[in-house]
Amino acid sequence: MAELGELHERIRERSPLPSAETETLIRTRFARVPQRLAFGLRRWGLDRKAVLDVGCSYGYCLAHFGPGSVGIENHGEPVEFCRALGFDARLLDVDTGVAEVVPDEAFDVVWISDLLEHLDAPRLLLRDLATKLKPDGKLIVYVTALPRSRVARALLRRRRLEPYAAEAHHYQFTEETIRYLVERSGYRVESVEVPFFGRLGRLLRAHSPRLFVVAAPDASSRGLLERAEARNKQPLLTS
Repeated sequence: MAELGELHERIRERSPLPSAETETLIRTRFARVPQRLAFGLRRWGLDRKAVLDVGCSYGYCLAHFGPGSVGIENHGEPVEFCRALGFDARLLDVDTGVAEVVPDEAFDVVWISDLLEHLDAPRLLLRDLATKLKPDGKLIVYVTALPRSRVARALLRRRRLEPYAAEAHHYQFTEETIRYLVERSGYRVESVEVPFFGRLGRLLRAHSPRLFVVAAPDASSRGLLERAEARNKQPLLTS
């Protein structure tokens, strides 16, 4: 994991952005390791893994991943910023596909954080990312989720922590629907985890506004996916 002080100095030395914007970025994005990333680094050793960071933004997670990691992002300025810092970042709109920009079987982990809610076709992206993983690779998805408990929802609203942002999100997931999406994209879900609450996280999973889903590509799930896609492309028979 990159030391924050050293990372801040590198940003100041290499950033292509104006000084004021650079300082704002350090203060808002790089002042600390995000909680979800800190959990991922401890739980799955991502600082030692080659990670494909899907939707890497300015690289505040990418900076802490292991050798061979690559970030993909659909905005030019963050990609330029990441490259200036020495990270491998590639300009790509994931809604158009990842086949030609990202090599197959190159990554230990595909990391998707706070992205699926914003996409037009999240299932298609997840399907296409399976081939980018090494044979024993894992998909790790971090999403906002609607708690099952009405009490938990009310507490979140009171603290202005709504898990669904209508102005930005196309989808609102629950634990069940994100699991279903991942499975119907050709994966076997291995675990659903909560990045806080400590040992109580597993018990409170259904009531958490944030979830990690860990999955691996699965041949039987892929076969089901392909049969469903083929069936859906058949013309409807009308009487």
